[in-house]
Amino acid sequence: MVSTLVFQGSRGDVEPGIALAEELARRGRPIRFAVPPNVVDDVRRRLSVAPAVEVSACGPDTSRTLASTVATREIKSRNPVRRLRAATALATEDGIRTRRDLLAVADGSDVVIGSNVGQEAALDVAERLGVPYVPVHLCPVRPTRAVSFPPLPSRVPGPVRLAGWHALDRALWHAARATEAAHRHDLGLPAASSSVARRLRRLGTTEIQAYDRALFPTLPDEWGARRPLVGFLRPTGAPAGLDPDLAAWLSAGPAPVYVGFGSMTVPDGPAVIRAILDELGRRGHRALVAGGWSRLGADDDRGGDDARRDVEDRVRWVDQVDHRAVLPRCTAVVHHGGAGTVAAGLRAGCPTLVCSIGADQPLWGARVTALGTGASMPARAAHGAALGHALDRVLHPDTRVRAAAVARELVPPDVAVRAAADALESATDRRVPCLD
Repeated sequence: MVSTLVFQGSRGDVEPGIALAEELARRGRPIRFAVPPNVVDDVRRRLSVAPAVEVSACGPDTSRTLASTVATREIKSRNPVRRLRAATALATEDGIRTRRDLLAVADGSDVVIGSNVGQEAALDVAERLGVPYVPVHLCPVRPTRAVSFPPLPSRVPGPVRLAGWHALDRALWHAARATEAAHRHDLGLPAASSSVARRLRRLGTTEIQAYDRALFPTLPDEWGARRPLVGFLRPTGAPAGLDPDLAAWLSAGPAPVYVGFGSMTVPDGPAVIRAILDELGRRGHRALVAGGWSRLGADDDRGGDDARRDVEDRVRWVDQVDHRAVLPRCTAVVHHGGAGTVAAGLRAGCPTLVCSIGADQPLWGARVTALGTGASMPARAAHGAALGHALDRVLHPDTRVRAAAVARELVPPDVAVRAAADALESATDRRVPCLD
């Protein structure tokens, strides 16, 4: 059975797909893996030990998308209409190209498997091919009483949270409806009459939840077997080796605080980094700063030679690192709150400060706070007394104890990926009819 996996978005969005592709290949399945063009080479390198996996480019370059004005400014507007338009623009960018790319990759496949980024394209292509579609969600994106999006205070009752999800689904569908109709027309499909969530519910499709029930303990009972929470997915092989200079720096002093914003472009990023480093310096902590796609930590972000000399002993600047190799050697983590980085920090037992920028990040920040494993704030507020208070909470010994306890509760990576593959295999006997 040929399986096509399509995982769009950032490196953190693609990594669960790598884990699933590896497991399915181990089970003897030929795998086609469609990913953004800017991560193709990296994914091919990481899957070189799995020759049954064929990696292809699909859709837009997400590094450019995430650096665009829509992603860095419009989606964070205080105006809800502008935010909705921005979310729709990001979700539908290059929609016809993405569908054509995916159709070419998936032609002849027996199933299409896709993450929640770009799920509309994956479902359309599966429908065009007449094969099952199985979603893999990296965070809660379906109506639930357990959490809200955006996060609301804990005192808000469950029915209100549920109603908010339904309202969001209707609003997003209304905003994207005409664009989606044009995309489907290009594939020779009729216009859809409802959102992806509603269509999948009518089909009874299994929707794999690739995150841990320790963060959402009530979801399994609420959603049942059709939306199994399998745990966070990550590749199960050995982590990448550390650069010798970095390994020497880590060993030369106390465990540092990791600071990194992954693929995100941080508004006024250099000032945010300086504020974080200043607060950590006042508390006597070393810091490891990973620049990521936005190149935070490049020379023009660090100040002059004198400033670099002042901090060279306590601050180390790198481009990117394997979280599995580095975070267990850190005392805490400060990051944007992407699902993959949240999972890596929790697995390492690291207290966490989420400085969210957008998308699902405030939701993860709220869960980190609710678990007692850290704190959360918008990145734009990461300065002054508020930042200092948040770091004090994160660096408190009680928070470290709680973070270590949560790490022990998480589903082990090998168990999670096997559960995801099992759920996938049990779901692929369904065919996808044309619903509209």
